[in-house]
Amino acid sequence: MRRLAVLAVACLSLLIVMVAPSVASAAFPQCPPVDLNTGCQFLVNATDAGTTVESDPTQGPYEGSDDALIGIVNNSSKPISSIPLSAENELFGFEFDGICSVTKRPSGPTGCRVLPENAGKEKQLKAKEECTEATFEICGFLPPAGEPAKVSFESSISVIGFGGEEDAITGYEGPTSWFTSIAPGTHSSGVVNFSPALAPGASTYFSLESPPAAGFGTATTLATTLSASTVVQGTPVTDKATLSGANAAIATGSVTFGVYSDAECKTLVVAAGSAKFAGGVAGPSAAENLAPGKYYWQAHYAGDINNQPATSACTSEPLTVLSPTTTTTIQSTGKALGASLTLPVGTAVSDQALIAGALVKGATGTVSYVLYKDSKCTVPALPGSAAAVAGGVAGPSGAVKPPVGTYYWIASYSGDAVNAPSASACGSEVLRIAKKASLGLSSKKGCVSKRKFPIHPRRPKGVNLVSFEEFINGTLVKSGKLAKHATSVNLVGLPKGTFEVELTSKSSKGDIYEDTRTFHTCVPKKRKKHHK
Repeated sequence: MRRLAVLAVACLSLLIVMVAPSVASAAFPQCPPVDLNTGCQFLVNATDAGTTVESDPTQGPYEGSDDALIGIVNNSSKPISSIPLSAENELFGFEFDGICSVTKRPSGPTGCRVLPENAGKEKQLKAKEECTEATFEICGFLPPAGEPAKVSFESSISVIGFGGEEDAITGYEGPTSWFTSIAPGTHSSGVVNFSPALAPGASTYFSLESPPAAGFGTATTLATTLSASTVVQGTPVTDKATLSGANAAIATGSVTFGVYSDAECKTLVVAAGSAKFAGGVAGPSAAENLAPGKYYWQAHYAGDINNQPATSACTSEPLTVLSPTTTTTIQSTGKALGASLTLPVGTAVSDQALIAGALVKGATGTVSYVLYKDSKCTVPALPGSAAAVAGGVAGPSGAVKPPVGTYYWIASYSGDAVNAPSASACGSEVLRIAKKASLGLSSKKGCVSKRKFPIHPRRPKGVNLVSFEEFINGTLVKSGKLAKHATSVNLVGLPKGTFEVELTSKSSKGDIYEDTRTFHTCVPKKRKKHHK
């Protein structure tokens, strides 16, 4: 897209915004009829909010070839003293013609001098007196009163005459305008000056060598950057756009953002708002929270008087929104399981992940298990293991036999194309590996008839035992401080069978000792009453 120049408004730059050309229902009357045209082919409409460039498709080149009739109307609250214009083609590549050299030229004061080679035959025209080819004089509007003296152009631009102040006349100037700063060689940019400055509500006109076929301004490209390319549902995502091109740094106007469900950006999911340019960058867009799925973001810039419109590539910004998941774990020895286990050293233990979420029924991926030896889960105790996830069900970890100490599991789910990764919380499972010790559990082999007996834990040499935990078949049934260095095991109420009783005791130094015994319970027989 072509860049459109910044419109100078009474020493204050008026930001210019270019919109896509619109079809006018009637000719723009800001331009008088000129040869084949009944009005302006292009109309620059300046407002306080910006400047738009519109076209009338019923008006082609006024001389039937390439010259364009341009009107400008000031609908802003400030006078306009100049307007820079640019395009990809030779807007200012003037030939020996112009709006004063066509069959039906607009009326108004005109004046010119003959070309230098006809010196000696020159004649200064009076107001409203037309030039005639018979006297080698070619028509042009008199330079406005505010035009500086001796305005000239490079030799590649055709000058058809000179004004009274020795100002060059191309024939393309309007009745109140003159041209300066025309790009040498390319003639693709220049400044149109107005004298007097175009007052609010006023309009004027001028002409250019060629209509801007691709739009005013220079070509641009639009690139976009998402705040994230993969997010979990519920995470807002924004987009921003960066314009590239010769005049990108002074780009004005806005970029509109859209989110689409297809890679061709035809099916709009949500319009993500718009953002104004500042230094060639626009954004962020509106923040969007999207349902799980794959999306494509696209940005469109309508252009301004310095920059042609641009649209970012649809597939340049795919976004994947994943369904949230949670991962919890449960550790097990095969006999006992729980979030907190105290086991004798040498016991094999494994972990099992449970994955939950709205879309985990068909979840795939892997779960990684790591056992840590610190409560912040930063120092692995042993090499980790991994298990596959199929149909939302994760395999268990490998069995481990850690040395004496306290450990913490973390299971991490990798996620898949639909489900987000997740991990269990550090500290949600605590594994204590205790020193083996004889803590005074009964070694009775037969049926425990009373099913309640005291325990006086034996203290290893130099160890002060202060608290205990008692488990029956892996379930914590009792814990607390030792009362007079003793506690008890109560099997009352248990059915007939075999039960594993585990007693752990912590020393005053924090060491854990463990003892396990197996007991058999039976139901005492009722005594028969003897009758006298």
